[in-house]
Amino acid sequence: MRSRGFSVFVVAAVLACLLPARLHAADALPFHGWTLTQNDTDYNLSVIGQVQARGVTHVQLSHRIVTRVDQLQNEPEVVERVRTLADAIHAQGAQAIVWMQELNTSGTLSYCFDPDGADLQAKMQAYREALTALPQIDGVMLSFGSAPTELALILPSCQPLQFAAIKEKYKGMIEAVARVVMDEFGKQVYVRTFYHKGLEIPYLRAAVAETERPIVVMTKSEPNDFEPYYPLNELVGDVGTHPQLLEFDCAGEYWGRGAIPFVAVEYFAQRLRESRARHAGAQGTLIGSSCRVDRYERSAIGTLNEANLHAQAELLADADSPWQAILSRFVTQRFGLAPASPAHQTLFDILRRTYWVGRKMYYAKGEWAFEKGSGLPDSALDAMTLMLDKTISQWDSAYVPVTAGLIAPSLQNLRELLQEKHEAMEIAQRNLDALPALRELLDAGSYNLLDTLLTKQRVATEIWFHMAGAVFGGRSPSLQASGWVSWHLDEMERIAAALDSGAWPQIVDPYPFSSEDIRAFVANERGLLQAAASEPDWLRIEGIDVLATGQTDVRVVWTAVPGVRYTVELSERLPDYPQSYPVEDSAGGRLDITGLQPQTPYWFRIRAEADDQTMVSGDYTFWTRALGEDEPGAPSEPSEPPEPSDPLEPGDSGGGAFAALWPLLAMLLLAAARRRRWR
Repeated sequence: MRSRGFSVFVVAAVLACLLPARLHAADALPFHGWTLTQNDTDYNLSVIGQVQARGVTHVQLSHRIVTRVDQLQNEPEVVERVRTLADAIHAQGAQAIVWMQELNTSGTLSYCFDPDGADLQAKMQAYREALTALPQIDGVMLSFGSAPTELALILPSCQPLQFAAIKEKYKGMIEAVARVVMDEFGKQVYVRTFYHKGLEIPYLRAAVAETERPIVVMTKSEPNDFEPYYPLNELVGDVGTHPQLLEFDCAGEYWGRGAIPFVAVEYFAQRLRESRARHAGAQGTLIGSSCRVDRYERSAIGTLNEANLHAQAELLADADSPWQAILSRFVTQRFGLAPASPAHQTLFDILRRTYWVGRKMYYAKGEWAFEKGSGLPDSALDAMTLMLDKTISQWDSAYVPVTAGLIAPSLQNLRELLQEKHEAMEIAQRNLDALPALRELLDAGSYNLLDTLLTKQRVATEIWFHMAGAVFGGRSPSLQASGWVSWHLDEMERIAAALDSGAWPQIVDPYPFSSEDIRAFVANERGLLQAAASEPDWLRIEGIDVLATGQTDVRVVWTAVPGVRYTVELSERLPDYPQSYPVEDSAGGRLDITGLQPQTPYWFRIRAEADDQTMVSGDYTFWTRALGEDEPGAPSEPSEPPEPSDPLEPGDSGGGAFAALWPLLAMLLLAAARRRRWR
C-alpha cells in the first residue's frame, strides 16, 4: 500500500492543478462531468465514446451501474462492468468515479461510527478489497440520502455521547472511507449532499464543512430534487472550504425524459449564475458541474435534450456566455442551419419555447403538483400527496399563499390553472405550426425527429390540461367545477381512444402517456354521482411571446382582443409581480418595457380584464443582454401577434380560504405516507 504522506501529497498536487484558488467571472470551470445511470454496457460505451470530443473530464457511474461497495466485493458481473466502463473512460482521457451509498445495508439499527471501531474497520476493508479489485477507479462518490439505511436514523453503538450528534456519524463515515480511498490508494473522495427535507440541512452542512479531509462536494442545484421553480439549494456555496460542483439533470427525469423535449438552456444559465453569485462570498470554490446524461433507458443523447448537454459544456467554458448564443450555436451545429437565416431563427424559437411548455405542463403556479416523474399520477389523491410532500413552500415561504390556493382552489384560481395549461397547449401548437417551413431545409431524419417530439409534446399538453382540470376541479368547493371535471375525464378517454387507433402515426412509443395510464387515472376519478359534463369557460389570453430583448429593454407580445384591458406585470423573483405596466388600447397586443438591468433574468405575465372577468397568464421568462453584446438568436418578430391555433386533432401534424400554515401542516401529515424513491 502507498504511504499516507505520499498519497496526501499526490491528492494535494492534483487538486492544486484542478482547483484554482479563485475563479474570475468568465474563467473556464475545470470539472466537466457526465453521470450515467443505466445498466446497458453497449449504450454506456457509445456515450463514453463521445467524452473526449465533448470535453468531458469526469464520468460518474451510478444508480443501476453500481451503488454499493458490497457489489464490488460479491458481484463479479458488477466488477467487470465497472472495469470495462472505467477503461473506456480512461481511453477518452477522463476520470471514472463510482457512486457508493452509505450505509449500504438495509435494516441496520445500530452502528459504531468510530473509525477505529469494528464496524468501520470492516467498512474500510470492504473499500480496500473493492479498490484492489478495481484500481481503475479514480474516485468514490459517497451518497447518504436514500441509502438502504440513512445514517441519521441509526443509533450509535459506541461512544453514544459523541455520536449522538448526527453530523458526527457522517464525519466518522467520511473519515473511515478517506483513510482507505485517499491514504492507501491515492484516490479522490467526493461527498454528495442529497437530502429529502430541510431539517437535514444543518447536520449535512456541519458534517461537510467540519471535515478536514480534502474532499470535493457535489450538490444538487435545487433542494431535494430538480425543479425549475425551486430556489437555489442552500448548500451551494456553504460547504466550508471544500471545492464544490453542481449536480444537474440534462436528461429531464421530471420533464419528459427526452421523449418530450425540454430544451432548458436558460435554466442551466440561471442556476450557474445564481451559484456563482453565492460563491462570490464563499470560502470554497465552484469548480464545475456533472449532468445526468440519462435516466435509465431514456437518454438525452439523440433527442432535443442534447441541447442541455451542449449548454453545460459551453457554460463551463465561459460562464458569461449568453444562453441565446449557446442555443443559437446548437441549432447551427446540430441541424446545419446558417446563423441569422430565417430557418435558423424558426428552429431557435421552437426549441426555446419547449422550456416554457414544460414548465406550464408539469407544474402548477410553480408547485410540483402531479407526479414524481414524467408520467401521469394514478389519481388526484396521489397528486395531492405528492404536492404536499414536494411543496415549494417548504423551500420558499413566499409560495405559502400559492400552495394554500391549490389545496381547495376557488373557481377563479381553477380558471387561472386552466389558463396556464392552455398556454402549454397553445405554445406547443405554435411550435408544430412553425415546423413545416423547415421540411425542405433539414435532412429527413432530423425533420422526422422534430415532428415526432413536437407532436408528442402537443398531445401531452392536452392530456395534462385535462388531467390538471380533473385534479384541481375535484378539489374545488365550487359546484360548477364538478361538471368541468366530468368534461375533462370524457376528453381524456377520447384521447386514449385516439392513441389506440393510431391517430398520431408519429407516436410509436407512447411514453409518458400510454392509453392504459390515461384510462387508469380516469377510472380512479369517476365518482358514483357524476355531474353532467360542461366545458369550462374563462377569459383566455393567447399568443404570448418575447421579442427583441435588448440590454435594458424588451418587447412582449400577445393576441389582443377588442374590449379587453391588458397589463404586463414584471418580476425579478417569483411568485410576486411588483411592477405593473398598463397597456394602451392602441398598442395592439405589444409592449416595450425599458429601464431594465443588463444581463438579468426576468419573469412576466399578462393580466386581462373585461367587464366582470379577470385573468392572469402563467409566467414567462426573458433575459436582457449583456452590455456590448450582439443579439444572436433573438426571437423573430412576426408582422402581427400570432392568431390562436385550433386544438390539435388526431392525425394532425405541424410537420384562499385556508390559513397560510395549512399546506405545511398537511405536508408533515402526508409526507410520511409517501414512499420515497431513491433519486
